[in-house]
Amino acid sequence: MQKIKLIISLIIVISSFGITEAQEVKKFSLQQALDYAMNNNYDLIRSEMDIDIAKQRIKESTSTGLPQINASIGYNDNIARPTMILPPEFSPDPSLREVQFGTKYDATLGASASQLVFSGEYIVGLKAAKKYLESTNAELFKNKVAVKQQVANSYYNVLTVERSLVIIDTTLKITRNLAEETRQIFEVGLNEDIDVDQLELLVSDMEATKVNFENQRILAYSYLKFYLGLNEQDSIVLTDNIDSLIYNLEASSYLSEKFEINTNPDFFLLQKQKELTSLQVDLEKASYLPSINAFLNYQTMAQRDEWNFFDSGKWYPSATFGVTMNIPIFSSGTRASKLKQAKLVFDQINVQENQLKNQLNLQYINARNNFINQYKVYVNKEKNRKVAEKIYRKTTEKYSQGLASSLDILNTHNQFLTAESEFLTASLSYLEAGEELKKVLSKSY
Repeated sequence: MQKIKLIISLIIVISSFGITEAQEVKKFSLQQALDYAMNNNYDLIRSEMDIDIAKQRIKESTSTGLPQINASIGYNDNIARPTMILPPEFSPDPSLREVQFGTKYDATLGASASQLVFSGEYIVGLKAAKKYLESTNAELFKNKVAVKQQVANSYYNVLTVERSLVIIDTTLKITRNLAEETRQIFEVGLNEDIDVDQLELLVSDMEATKVNFENQRILAYSYLKFYLGLNEQDSIVLTDNIDSLIYNLEASSYLSEKFEINTNPDFFLLQKQKELTSLQVDLEKASYLPSINAFLNYQTMAQRDEWNFFDSGKWYPSATFGVTMNIPIFSSGTRASKLKQAKLVFDQINVQENQLKNQLNLQYINARNNFINQYKVYVNKEKNRKVAEKIYRKTTEKYSQGLASSLDILNTHNQFLTAESEFLTASLSYLEAGEELKKVLSKSY
């Protein structure tokens, strides 16, 4: 009985942990979502790893110019030793004599050290490794800008769908009540059945629209979770609303900001790539220079006819110190061809730089104009929404008083939903246009 009670208690405890975990909800303002993504987005995590790899690459490049020390151990069992025949003049015996050289066993212990004294390729390669790290950091900066734009736009999309569902729910509730009242009036003979049918058809259409928006909400949340680096089963709640975000955007000074091309992530990354390409030219030039290496070798050998290397038998040492210089003389045009290729690639980067400058200036002009246009559209759609809502509510009141027909309700309702839909679309487009302008200006990133 005690065992059963213990098992039940454990099940309850484990279940309570599961419930607690399942009920955990993450709440995000827009800024909190952006900050969270900076540490958890999959692309950014990989970019951070690329930086760590680049740092190790610098260490690897540096170490090739530092002393290299190795040790070796060798052992031979001369199963069949080589035999030589000595001529008569090397022996008092007038006949030829067979002689075996060496011993049955021999062992060697050795150590070698080498040091790069001079290499133009090493010097340039070390600079290139450091520039590669800077390029990787520039890539991370660019990815952060892209991720922030993705998170912000996904955040806006969720809020837009949520607002649409609120409007649909509210309108659906009103329309259902209106349809029920119309049915009751019809049942007492004070109305036509066509009015009931039209309102019920309207309710049916709105229910289908609601299902569609609910599916869109699931998809919108899924995208936002993905960009945040969350799992699909995680629960999140957004604490900002569209109105406050638009208010902040209206109060911003992005239109008065000067476009600085050097702070743009795409241009900044290209500059680092250009520096790397320039170093590649220097690397090919350095291949014409000689390289100098110093080395020291030490070895000791023991020879035995019996396997007794750990006894006090004699070992014979030898040591060598030297310097080598490798002088490139003729490569049948290989080095010259590589140098020309590197210079052509560098020229391509210069062309790409000019192209990107013009492209980014056009992008800025387009983003700025689009931001202005989307704001004008937003203001216009906001006015239309207020007017359509006012007309719909007055028509509903008139219908309740018998002063308007079901057709009037249907028409004004469609106008209202269209105005609401256009307003939310304009709100989303305005917010997204703001994100695009911020991206070009590299503001808030």
